[in-house]
This record gives sequence, C-alpha cells and structure tokens, in this order.
Amino acid sequence: MDANPYQQLVNLLSNVLEAYTTAFFVFDEKSRRLHIAAIQSLSKFIPREVSLPLEGSGILAQVQKVGQTIHLDKLHEATSSIPLTLPFYREGESHIKGLYAAPVAGGAGILYVDTKYGWGFNDKQQKWIREFADLLGGLLKNRRADDCNQNWGRVFDVLHRLDSMAFKGCDLDNFCAVFATEWAGLLGMDYGFLVLKEPGGKNYHVIGATANTPRGLAAQSFPAAKGLIGRVLQNSKNLLIMRMNPATADHYLFSAGENLPHQGTVWGMRGQTSLGHELALVFLSRQPADWNNDSEHAVAHAFHFLILLLEQVYCKEENEALQSFDICTGLFRPSAFEVRVEGLFHASMQSNAPFTLGLIQFEPWQVLTTKLQPQRIRQLQRDLAASVCEALPTGVLVGQLTQNRFGLLFAETAIHEAQSQLAALSDFGKIALKGLKGVKLHPYISTAGFPQDAAKLEELWPLVSRRLFAAFGVRGEKAAS
Repeated sequence: MDANPYQQLVNLLSNVLEAYTTAFFVFDEKSRRLHIAAIQSLSKFIPREVSLPLEGSGILAQVQKVGQTIHLDKLHEATSSIPLTLPFYREGESHIKGLYAAPVAGGAGILYVDTKYGWGFNDKQQKWIREFADLLGGLLKNRRADDCNQNWGRVFDVLHRLDSMAFKGCDLDNFCAVFATEWAGLLGMDYGFLVLKEPGGKNYHVIGATANTPRGLAAQSFPAAKGLIGRVLQNSKNLLIMRMNPATADHYLFSAGENLPHQGTVWGMRGQTSLGHELALVFLSRQPADWNNDSEHAVAHAFHFLILLLEQVYCKEENEALQSFDICTGLFRPSAFEVRVEGLFHASMQSNAPFTLGLIQFEPWQVLTTKLQPQRIRQLQRDLAASVCEALPTGVLVGQLTQNRFGLLFAETAIHEAQSQLAALSDFGKIALKGLKGVKLHPYISTAGFPQDAAKLEELWPLVSRRLFAAFGVRGEKAAS
C-alpha cells in the first residue's frame, strides 16, 4: 500500500478547484489532536508537519465536534483573525476569500479547502469537495482497518509464541523473560520488566526482563515502597508517565542510581495471585512513546493470563510442599523421605558411592500424651525437629516419619562417619520438659549403610528398623540393671 494514499486525491481536488490550500486532517482520539495527513498549498506559512490540539484548532474544531460542513464565502481579510480561525497558518495569511471544511468518516478526519480566486465555492464545487471527502473517508477506514489487522496479526504472533512455550513446559524464568521482551517489542518500548513480591514481603525482585537490562538490577531485590515500580505495586491503577522528568526526585524505576534512561515513557500495571504474590509489568522507553488501544488491551489480557499461569505454578508448588513436608515441623513426610532414599540409592548404584540411612526415635512418647495438651506436644515436635537439624551437618536430609521418629539420610557418607556425626545426638536424653517433672526423653538411634550392610533397598529399611528395636532392648536392659 502507498505510504500516503490520501495525497493523490488531495492534489487532484486542489488542482480541479484551483485552490490556494487543500488539506486533509486526521483526528487522533487518544491525544485529541488533528494531524495533517496530506496537503497541497501555495502558502509559505504552513509547516511541513502540523499537529493541532482539538481545542486550539479554530474552525476545524467546530467541524469535528458538530459534524457539519462549514462554508464561508466572505472570510474577513483582517490578518489578525486568521491565526485564530485557521491556526495552521502560523505566521498569518491574507486575502483568503472563501473556505470549505467538511467532516470525513463521521469526524475521523476533516477535509479543508480555501481559495483566493473567488468568493467561496459554487454548488458544483461544493459537491466535488463532499464527494472527495467520501473518497477520503473510505480510504481512511480501509487504512485504519489494515493497520488494525496488521497490529492484531503481530499480537496473535506474540500470543502464539508464548502459548507454545507455556504448553511445552518451558522454564518459568525463560518464559517470563520472553514475555517481557515480546510485549516491549510490540509496544515499541526499549525495556520491559516483570517483577514479583512474595506474600507478606517488603521487597520485590525481577523474574523476567529484556536482555538489555543491567545485570545488577536483575540480581538484587528492591524495597516495594520506593521508585516507580514500587508505586505500581502499591496502587491498583495502571501507571503512565508519558515523559519522565530526570529532575523529579522519584522518577526512577528501581533505585536512584540505576543505569536506565529517565526521560522517556513509563507504563506499568499490577496484578496479584490468589496466594498473595504481587506482580508488576513495567515498560520503559528512551524517548516519549505511544501505542494504540488494541495493543494496550492485548498486553493487559496477556498479563492476566500470565498471572493465571503463575498462580497454577505456585499452587502446584504449594500442593507439592503440603504433600512433601510435615505441616508441623516442616520436615519431609514419610513418603517424600522414602522417595529421596530411593533416589539416592539408585544414584549411588550408578556412582558406587556409599550412603547411610539412620533412624532416631524419642521415648517415652506415649507418656506425654497423658500429661500434655496436643498443642504442647506439637510444640515439642517442632523443638525436637529444630534441635536434630541444628545438630547435624548441612546436607543431611531429615524426615518426620512419626511424631517421635525421624529419618536421617547421609549422602556419600560411610556408616562409621555417620555414626560419629550422630554422636552429637546422644545427650538428647537430658532434655527436660518444662513444667513436667520426672519425665525425660531419650533418643534411640540406629544406622544401616550402603553397600556395607545392604546391597538392596528392600534389605536396607528392614535392617535399620531391626537395629532400632534392638537399641530399645539394650536401653531396657540398662534401665533394669
């Protein structure tokens, strides 16, 4: 399509009428301005590019607002009145004897014609102007429809790429980075950021951004109470600053010392998952930018679906955590602990590396149920779990097998090494229960190692359990003696 499909019609009408100036103005609803789309003029006082605010466009504003043609055949020749009536003549004109202005496509544009050769336009000439206005209206509608189709085509391409990534199980960090990059490109923005604030947290961090984002920004967290991104997180409404002001103290996104441009456009929106995660999608351009409403709606809808996707991910993680970890102590549940023992067993089979499985059980536990409230017993469980984890080296996996039994998994550790580490737990029998006299808990400990004690997983669990019961008998014999 021709870069300017209106110019030939404007030229033809101007030549047929022997007009002084013929101009076609297009109205931009978003900025409420009139822009010259095509012009042919003998005037030296019309600049190449004209953009007038609707309220300051003189007679053109009347045509656009009322939607009726205006024909003046005895225009006042006083030069002082021209800048108010026809403000696109910046330095003023004189001897304009008539003008005709007609709405195009219901106010989407205005066709303007003036003359210095006669007093206005006769009926036949007015009919020609109206017919040309209809032709220009048809072209304008087609042009806008074509632009709209092309824009929606780009939108659907972006949605298709993101949809393919989401359903192919793409890494979440990579998906968020592509999400910010794709929509920044569609909007014509230089930077895109997707940030996350955890439920109840005071800081946020970047989970996706365009590749030109400084690494320092992506690797740290920022207070949600500061900066323009903080303002997005704190408000439910979208934030739009068409032109940032570097002299304004809070016109920065992350922190005052960030290496980002502070003179362009910022647009940001906020969302929240049902689990309390707060997100912000923020775009930044080096120079003032603009985009159409369709693109803005598309980004808003895509952001909504991203929140649903993240909500699905976080709910899945939450569900897995509930299934994997004991709600009281936060340690692995029995089934989750068994899965990790099995995984380590197969890995050790491949690498020929040893590992040790241990059990520790505190007794007499049932006595406590006759003396303490359930709330106090749960607190005791948490205290014991914390003490066991604190006494063991980092890297030892601990599982909550029953209320008073813990499983211990020592990776790449021979049985004698694990037993020396478990020695730190031998004095747990000295734990005194506050407010309860005459009852002390004693730890019973057993271990079994691979491959020294058992070469099969089916043999390992029964062996370590038998050794635990044997430890009960040894303790009982010592107590009897």
